[in-house]
Amino acid sequence: MNFMFSIPSTVFFGSGAAKSAGEKARAMGAKKVFLVCDKGVRAAGLVDGVLAGLQEAPAEVLVFDEVEPNPLDTTIERAAGLAREFGPDIIVAVGGGSSMDAGKAVNILLTNPSPINQYAGLGMVKNPTKTLICVPTTAGTASEVTDFTIITDTKTVKKMVIGGPFVGPTIALVDPEMTVNLPPAITASTGLDALTHAIEAYVSTNAMIPTDCMALKAIELISANIVEATRNGGNLAAREAIDARQPDGRVRL
Repeated sequence: MNFMFSIPSTVFFGSGAAKSAGEKARAMGAKKVFLVCDKGVRAAGLVDGVLAGLQEAPAEVLVFDEVEPNPLDTTIERAAGLAREFGPDIIVAVGGGSSMDAGKAVNILLTNPSPINQYAGLGMVKNPTKTLICVPTTAGTASEVTDFTIITDTKTVKKMVIGGPFVGPTIALVDPEMTVNLPPAITASTGLDALTHAIEAYVSTNAMIPTDCMALKAIELISANIVEATRNGGNLAAREAIDARQPDGRVRL
């Protein structure tokens, strides 16, 4: 019965949550914001509301939209170089797992020296990082609530896992409205990703009472709503049910 249960992020869940990024930045006195995303998310207009809110804060925003799937260490180094020169007060990452992982890695390199490769493993990041706000645009990865980032090492051509207390986001803005225009195939695949996380948590040999409770609720919510969310992407209630879960079966509270 001995266990520890925690997540790194304070989660704000609900329709319109993404638009509060500017409000959060203003509350923290941020004057400069480095925003990380990919070109697809930006082209889809999903960054627009977040960016407008930040600019109204008001804050000067530099956007880096060159994140690729399974972000490369070379991309992280390039983005971190731009961020260091810009000197942001906070980092905002908008997108799927790759964009949020990239935002975490860039944040590491703002207060810890390059290269990012030296931090592979657990507890290797020694210096506290800056405030990081993550805004997910899919239900699957839940990188917005984990203290891990996965970056591709271009020399070994392998993914490296970087984890520890200074890796995770500070705030997660989880907004079901960010997922209503996802294509059905992506809705289905990311929903199944979320369902798999919940099942894995429940059958894990490291399961504990809090994760069992939340894993079972996540399984119930996702299984009851994934078909409707896939067939009718505009059904916000179905979207909310699928988005209201976290990895390891944890339900966003």
